[in-house]
Amino acid sequence: MANTDLMAALVITSGKFALSYGQETSGQADGTIRVADLRSPLWTMEAQCSTLTLDQLLDIETLIDQVGGSRGSFYAWDRMRPYPKLDPDGVLLGASAVKIHSLGADGRSLSLKGLPAGYVLSRGDYLSFDFGSARRALHRIAAASAVANGSGVTPEFEVVPNLRAGAATNADVALKRPAAEMRLVPGSFDGNGDGVIGSISLQAVQVV
Repeated sequence: MANTDLMAALVITSGKFALSYGQETSGQADGTIRVADLRSPLWTMEAQCSTLTLDQLLDIETLIDQVGGSRGSFYAWDRMRPYPKLDPDGVLLGASAVKIHSLGADGRSLSLKGLPAGYVLSRGDYLSFDFGSARRALHRIAAASAVANGSGVTPEFEVVPNLRAGAATNADVALKRPAAEMRLVPGSFDGNGDGVIGSISLQAVQVV
Protein backbone atom coordinates (compact mmCIF):
# COMPACT_ATOMS: atom_id res chain seq x y z
CA MET A 1 0.00 0.00 0.00
CA ALA A 2 1.48 3.34 -1.07
CA ASN A 3 2.22 5.84 1.73
CA THR A 4 4.13 9.08 2.32
CA ASP A 5 6.93 7.60 4.47
CA LEU A 6 9.61 7.68 1.76
CA MET A 7 8.80 11.21 0.60
CA ALA A 8 8.79 12.46 4.20
CA ALA A 9 12.23 10.93 4.79
CA LEU A 10 13.83 12.64 1.79
CA VAL A 11 15.83 15.76 2.68
CA ILE A 12 15.84 17.18 -0.83
CA THR A 13 18.50 19.76 -1.63
CA SER A 14 17.76 20.02 -5.34
CA GLY A 15 15.47 18.40 -7.84
CA LYS A 16 12.57 18.75 -10.24
CA PHE A 17 8.86 17.93 -10.21
CA ALA A 18 7.30 18.22 -13.66
CA LEU A 19 4.99 16.75 -16.26
CA SER A 20 6.38 14.39 -18.89
CA TYR A 21 4.20 14.59 -21.97
CA GLY A 22 5.37 11.46 -23.79
CA GLN A 23 5.35 13.31 -27.10
CA GLU A 24 6.99 12.34 -30.38
CA THR A 25 8.18 15.00 -32.81
CA SER A 26 9.07 14.85 -36.48
CA GLY A 27 10.43 17.58 -38.73
CA GLN A 28 8.87 18.22 -42.15
CA ALA A 29 10.62 19.42 -45.30
CA ASP A 30 8.88 22.82 -45.07
CA GLY A 31 10.22 23.39 -41.55
CA THR A 32 7.01 22.39 -39.77
CA ILE A 33 7.50 20.35 -36.60
CA ARG A 34 4.71 17.87 -36.01
CA VAL A 35 3.98 16.69 -32.48
CA ALA A 36 2.08 13.53 -31.54
CA ASP A 37 0.96 12.47 -28.07
CA LEU A 38 1.95 8.86 -27.42
CA ARG A 39 0.31 8.71 -23.97
CA SER A 40 -1.31 10.89 -21.34
CA PRO A 41 1.02 13.22 -19.38
CA LEU A 42 2.66 11.75 -16.27
CA TRP A 43 4.19 13.52 -13.28
CA THR A 44 7.89 12.86 -12.80
CA MET A 45 10.29 13.65 -9.96
CA GLU A 46 14.05 13.96 -9.75
CA ALA A 47 15.54 14.36 -6.27
CA GLN A 48 19.02 14.86 -4.91
CA CYS A 49 19.71 14.67 -1.18
CA SER A 50 23.33 15.67 -0.55
CA THR A 51 23.40 16.49 3.18
CA LEU A 52 22.09 13.33 4.83
CA THR A 53 23.39 11.84 8.00
CA LEU A 54 24.29 8.18 7.70
CA ASP A 55 21.21 7.34 9.79
CA GLN A 56 19.01 9.26 7.35
CA LEU A 57 20.65 7.47 4.43
CA LEU A 58 19.98 4.10 6.02
CA ASP A 59 16.36 5.05 6.74
CA ILE A 60 15.79 5.97 3.08
CA GLU A 61 17.49 2.85 1.78
CA THR A 62 15.36 0.73 4.12
CA LEU A 63 12.13 2.43 2.98
CA ILE A 64 13.08 1.80 -0.65
CA ASP A 65 13.72 -1.85 0.20
CA GLN A 66 10.37 -1.95 1.97
CA VAL A 67 8.47 -0.90 -1.19
CA GLY A 68 10.51 -3.38 -3.23
CA GLY A 69 12.56 -0.88 -5.19
CA SER A 70 10.74 -0.17 -8.44
CA ARG A 71 8.06 -2.83 -7.83
CA GLY A 72 6.20 -0.85 -5.18
CA SER A 73 4.94 2.73 -5.09
CA PHE A 74 4.84 5.74 -2.80
CA TYR A 75 3.12 9.13 -2.63
CA ALA A 76 5.17 12.20 -3.58
CA TRP A 77 4.48 15.92 -3.88
CA ASP A 78 6.21 19.00 -5.26
CA ARG A 79 8.43 20.34 -2.48
CA MET A 80 8.23 23.81 -4.09
CA ARG A 81 4.47 24.06 -3.48
CA PRO A 82 3.32 21.61 -0.79
CA TYR A 83 0.51 23.99 0.26
CA PRO A 84 -1.49 26.66 -1.58
CA LYS A 85 0.55 29.78 -2.37
CA LEU A 86 -1.51 32.12 -0.16
CA ASP A 87 -1.81 29.58 2.67
CA PRO A 88 1.79 28.31 2.86
CA ASP A 89 1.35 26.33 6.08
CA GLY A 90 -2.27 25.25 5.57
CA VAL A 91 -3.53 27.06 8.68
CA LEU A 92 -6.31 28.93 6.85
CA LEU A 93 -7.55 25.69 5.32
CA GLY A 94 -7.51 23.96 8.68
CA ALA A 95 -9.58 20.78 8.76
CA SER A 96 -11.89 21.80 5.90
CA ALA A 97 -13.40 18.83 4.07
CA VAL A 98 -12.80 19.91 0.48
CA LYS A 99 -14.58 18.01 -2.32
CA ILE A 100 -15.15 18.27 -6.05
CA HIS A 101 -18.29 20.34 -6.60
CA SER A 102 -18.58 20.11 -10.39
CA LEU A 103 -16.66 18.92 -13.45
CA GLY A 104 -16.41 21.05 -16.57
CA ALA A 105 -17.69 19.77 -19.89
CA ASP A 106 -14.30 20.58 -21.45
CA GLY A 107 -12.57 17.79 -19.49
CA ARG A 108 -9.99 20.15 -18.01
CA SER A 109 -11.86 22.21 -15.44
CA LEU A 110 -13.61 21.66 -12.13
CA SER A 111 -14.89 23.53 -9.11
CA LEU A 112 -14.42 22.77 -5.41
CA LYS A 113 -16.64 23.01 -2.33
CA GLY A 114 -16.02 22.84 1.40
CA LEU A 115 -13.42 25.64 1.43
CA PRO A 116 -13.38 28.49 3.95
CA ALA A 117 -15.31 31.50 2.65
CA GLY A 118 -13.05 33.72 0.56
CA TYR A 119 -10.27 31.11 0.33
CA VAL A 120 -7.98 31.82 -2.63
CA LEU A 121 -6.34 29.26 -4.87
CA SER A 122 -3.58 30.48 -7.20
CA ARG A 123 -1.95 29.42 -10.44
CA GLY A 124 0.60 26.71 -9.64
CA ASP A 125 -1.26 25.35 -6.60
CA TYR A 126 -1.79 21.59 -6.61
CA LEU A 127 -4.78 19.42 -5.76
CA SER A 128 -5.17 15.65 -5.68
CA PHE A 129 -8.04 13.20 -5.38
CA ASP A 130 -8.70 9.50 -5.85
CA PHE A 131 -10.71 8.21 -8.79
CA GLY A 132 -11.64 4.91 -10.37
CA SER A 133 -10.27 1.88 -8.54
CA ALA A 134 -8.17 3.65 -5.86
CA ARG A 135 -6.14 5.58 -8.43
CA ARG A 136 -4.68 8.97 -7.55
CA ALA A 137 -4.96 12.09 -9.75
CA LEU A 138 -2.69 15.09 -9.25
CA HIS A 139 -3.41 18.41 -10.97
CA ARG A 140 -1.92 21.89 -10.98
CA ILE A 141 -4.18 24.94 -11.18
CA ALA A 142 -3.77 26.79 -14.47
CA ALA A 143 -6.20 29.65 -13.79
CA ALA A 144 -4.76 32.89 -12.40
CA SER A 145 -6.89 32.39 -9.27
CA ALA A 146 -10.08 30.79 -7.97
CA VAL A 147 -11.84 32.34 -4.97
CA ALA A 148 -14.38 30.49 -2.83
CA ASN A 149 -17.67 32.32 -2.32
CA GLY A 150 -19.44 32.75 1.00
CA SER A 151 -20.59 29.12 0.84
CA GLY A 152 -17.06 27.83 0.25
CA VAL A 153 -17.62 27.01 -3.44
CA THR A 154 -15.26 28.11 -6.21
CA PRO A 155 -16.17 28.84 -9.81
CA GLU A 156 -14.92 26.26 -12.31
CA PHE A 157 -11.22 26.68 -13.06
CA GLU A 158 -8.80 24.99 -15.45
CA VAL A 159 -6.20 22.48 -14.30
CA VAL A 160 -3.32 20.61 -15.91
CA PRO A 161 -3.15 17.91 -17.01
CA ASN A 162 -6.66 17.21 -18.29
CA LEU A 163 -8.99 15.28 -16.00
CA ARG A 164 -8.85 11.52 -16.41
CA ALA A 165 -11.91 9.37 -17.00
CA GLY A 166 -13.35 8.41 -13.63
CA ALA A 167 -13.08 11.80 -11.91
CA ALA A 168 -16.34 12.32 -10.01
CA THR A 169 -18.16 14.96 -8.01
CA ASN A 170 -17.99 14.70 -4.21
CA ALA A 171 -14.55 13.07 -4.33
CA ASP A 172 -12.36 14.17 -1.40
CA VAL A 173 -9.70 16.68 -2.48
CA ALA A 174 -6.30 17.22 -0.84
CA LEU A 175 -4.76 20.69 -0.93
CA LYS A 176 -2.16 20.01 1.78
CA ARG A 177 0.75 18.06 0.29
CA PRO A 178 -1.37 16.87 -2.64
CA ALA A 179 0.45 13.87 -3.99
CA ALA A 180 0.85 11.60 -6.99
CA GLU A 181 1.41 7.88 -6.62
CA MET A 182 4.89 7.22 -7.99
CA ARG A 183 7.31 4.40 -8.68
CA LEU A 184 11.11 4.61 -8.77
CA VAL A 185 12.57 4.55 -12.27
CA PRO A 186 14.55 1.26 -12.39
CA GLY A 187 18.25 1.82 -11.86
CA SER A 188 17.86 5.49 -10.92
CA PHE A 189 18.50 5.18 -7.18
CA ASP A 190 22.07 5.89 -6.09
CA GLY A 191 23.02 6.09 -2.41
CA ASN A 192 26.47 6.78 -1.01
CA GLY A 193 28.03 7.28 2.42
CA ASP A 194 31.25 9.29 2.69
CA GLY A 195 32.59 9.66 6.22
CA VAL A 196 29.68 10.99 8.25
CA ILE A 197 27.73 12.43 5.28
CA GLY A 198 25.35 10.51 3.06
CA SER A 199 23.81 11.39 -0.29
CA ILE A 200 21.25 9.92 -2.64
CA SER A 201 19.74 10.65 -6.01
CA LEU A 202 16.65 9.12 -7.54
CA GLN A 203 14.02 9.51 -10.23
CA ALA A 204 10.36 8.55 -10.01
CA VAL A 205 7.38 8.49 -12.39
CA GLN A 206 3.64 8.57 -11.75
CA VAL A 207 1.62 5.37 -11.55
CA VAL A 208 -1.85 5.60 -13.14
